[in-house]
Amino acid sequence: MNETIRTLFVTSNPNLAEEVISSIRTRGNAIRPEQVATTDALSEALENRRFDVIVLIEPGLGLTREHLDEALHASGRRTPVVILTERPEAERLADYEAGAYALVDHELHELAGIFTVRAAEQFQLRQRLGRMDASLQESERRCQLLLDNSRDAIAYVHEGMHIYANASWRERFGIADPEDVEGLPLMDLVAPESRDKLKGLLRRFQNGEEGDHTHQAFQLQSFDGTPFEANLRLSTASVEGEACTQVLLDSAEEDPELAEKIDYLSQRDLVTGLYNRQHFTGMIETAQSQAAQSEKPFALITLAVDRFAEIRANVGMSASDLLLADIGKLIEDQFPEPAITARLEAEHFGIVVPDTRRNEVETRIHGLMEAVTGRVFELGNASTNCTLSAGIVIADETAVGTEELLSQADRAVKEAVEAGGGTHRFFRPAEGEMTQAQADQQWKTRIQDALEHDRLELRYQPIVNLHGADRPRYSVFVRLRDAEGHVHEPDVFMASAERTGMATPIDRWVLKTALGVLAEQLKKTPGTQFFLKLTNGSLGDPSVVTWLHDDLHALRIPADNVVVELKEPTVVTHLKPAIHVARGLQEMHGHLCIDDFGNGLNPFQLLQHLEADHIKLDPSYVKNLAESEENQQMIREHTDAAHAKGKQVIVPFVEDASVLAVLYSLNVNLVQGYFLQAPMPAPTFDFSST
Repeated sequence: MNETIRTLFVTSNPNLAEEVISSIRTRGNAIRPEQVATTDALSEALENRRFDVIVLIEPGLGLTREHLDEALHASGRRTPVVILTERPEAERLADYEAGAYALVDHELHELAGIFTVRAAEQFQLRQRLGRMDASLQESERRCQLLLDNSRDAIAYVHEGMHIYANASWRERFGIADPEDVEGLPLMDLVAPESRDKLKGLLRRFQNGEEGDHTHQAFQLQSFDGTPFEANLRLSTASVEGEACTQVLLDSAEEDPELAEKIDYLSQRDLVTGLYNRQHFTGMIETAQSQAAQSEKPFALITLAVDRFAEIRANVGMSASDLLLADIGKLIEDQFPEPAITARLEAEHFGIVVPDTRRNEVETRIHGLMEAVTGRVFELGNASTNCTLSAGIVIADETAVGTEELLSQADRAVKEAVEAGGGTHRFFRPAEGEMTQAQADQQWKTRIQDALEHDRLELRYQPIVNLHGADRPRYSVFVRLRDAEGHVHEPDVFMASAERTGMATPIDRWVLKTALGVLAEQLKKTPGTQFFLKLTNGSLGDPSVVTWLHDDLHALRIPADNVVVELKEPTVVTHLKPAIHVARGLQEMHGHLCIDDFGNGLNPFQLLQHLEADHIKLDPSYVKNLAESEENQQMIREHTDAAHAKGKQVIVPFVEDASVLAVLYSLNVNLVQGYFLQAPMPAPTFDFSST
């Protein structure tokens, strides 16, 4: 790591501390150590200074890990702790359970140094992530404010449905109530004679045939049917991580040539004429989407002009810009459309090559490097030659995010530069590192194996009524037991399952298996109700309601005994299929619960589009509930609003009695959590005891 490691050594043996310090420094890390040996000195250090890591050296010291924990708590610090000890392994478990980062034998100075560096690195990364998260949230708030107050009429649509429209858009279409916009089909605002034209444009745009932006004139109509003509500008966007389309309304009288020129300039680097970084990152996302449809990988290439600083010093700034322009032209010649070429920054270029293979990319890179190496570039009064280094990532739709892909390509090009330049390197994960695609494929194999060998398991956690027992309720969870016997929670594998298309077979197995258990349970307790979760994968399958109906009918289970759970983010991003499921449940007299409820800008607006009998609040509301007046107020507001609409409120993750007491005072209906009962292998909870 590059940052100086601020380290507090808690020890009475400075020689041992020096051994660890020496180990850290010999590995090229800068360290700023400080030493204390008493409780007073420890408290004073923690109160007045921040450290990246604390190294507790036990031999000869009167302080223990408990003393250190107490001092950390009193100072409000959450600094990682590495302990050097003489105690045997069997006596170290309590320290790990208390949160120690690592325990090392006091004689293993090298190992202690490694753990100290890693603990500090994780701590600094965690802090950086926190700052980035805060910055992102602030940026999102500013963006939302800009959108809300923009004079441009802007809307965001997903699968043809509005998910947001600003005041200018609503005013232009004569929509007085903001709640009338969400879920409104875009086609309702288009005159009948233009609807087929817009459908065709949307289809081509979503297939990537129009690039990441396009515009066209249409006959539109306001909410009351008044017609008018305007341009609709479409561009790719995302809301809460889900891909959608931004629609900008322009006056039809706008000069189309000027608009096209503005669009062109906004995407281009002025020195080379290639795309700029902002546009390029959007095209990486497009390439990932296309890879999902074509089932072929794409290549991301980062190029660097070797010794560019030296060349610029020799030929001057203007001539070096000419060199970059010439190299940009050679790159375009070697990688014509459908490849996308861009200047990322300074002497760095980027290329995205869709639907390609490793050997094809390697051949074209060799051709480009030979073209550059074999040319003398005439730059006005100067001339020069140069070479290129290249870093290449081969990826598909399961790849990590855009910035991480660029980071991987940059790591590969750095290896090429360090090898002397004029060559290329493919990105390879570091030892122990696994790409998202590799991890997903590993989980896909495990899931398929678990389905084939009956190693999926169900757990049942009771949902208890705070105001008197009315009927037994259970939230049903799935677990995966791998071939080695390890049991995995769904938050470990379900994201990979969704990315690899395995979520739907898991959902199908859960429904079928859980309903079989419910059928037996109803023979003993007729009122039992199971809450069954459905994922994004199942919402994409129109037959999901048929699955449920057929299984209920075959097992003679009344639909009233089943509640389907959908997460709020899933409903927001898949509103149309969610409405289809909700209507199907309503027709069967089944029930719907919206899980992770309360994180949207206006979560109750969802209930205008689909009927839900229960809302299950997001677990974040329960965090520090006894002390957090803000969380208490939010739960009170959501509960009152839900009750006014005839909905029942469920609060999960109830972990202690203090939380339960607060929820009772807030008039919450139902609760679940480990304080009441951990998920059980069978639905055998005694509701009468509550």
